[in-house]
Amino acid sequence: MSTVYGYARVSTVGQNLATQRQLLRQYDQDIKLVEDKATGKNKEREGLTKLLNTLQSGDTVVITRIDRIARNVKDLLQIAEDLETKGVTFVILDLQGSIVDTSTPMGKFMITVLGAVAELEINTLDEKRKNGMELAKANGKHIGRKADLTLDNPSVQEAIRKYQDGKIPVTLICEQHNINRMKFYRLLKRHGITKV
Repeated sequence: MSTVYGYARVSTVGQNLATQRQLLRQYDQDIKLVEDKATGKNKEREGLTKLLNTLQSGDTVVITRIDRIARNVKDLLQIAEDLETKGVTFVILDLQGSIVDTSTPMGKFMITVLGAVAELEINTLDEKRKNGMELAKANGKHIGRKADLTLDNPSVQEAIRKYQDGKIPVTLICEQHNINRMKFYRLLKRHGITKV
């Protein structure tokens, strides 16, 4: 008996799978969900690997968007080809409710086109990001993570004085001075600052 599988993925643990689950269940109430929490660049995703090994001829794999299963055209076409070889239908609920279904010639064509568009979009965004960073660097702006706390900050100096005084807990000191507690501890360690 053929089975309909829904594959959902988020790239970080903090992101939520609820929307994807809902869309997949709307497609088929009895859909079997397979989920991953890993970046799209990492093709070795536990759930996806397990799913690909479970599939039988006649099964269907449903995803909400291309970027949930593949990061580039090559990856997408490889997965689509693997599914086709196994006799598995590939469905994407991608374009505002328009369904792309690889069991049709139009669906196969759309996979190639959509994959090309997705890759172009990723490359364009990546290029924009790089250009933006270069421009910011040229204008003397700090790039990357915000710098850790520094000793020349008057608020940090006051926090250190209170810390060395030892009368107030560190959590409260950090709240009073709007300082990240972990960064404050890193600063103390980095400069060998201890309680008096």
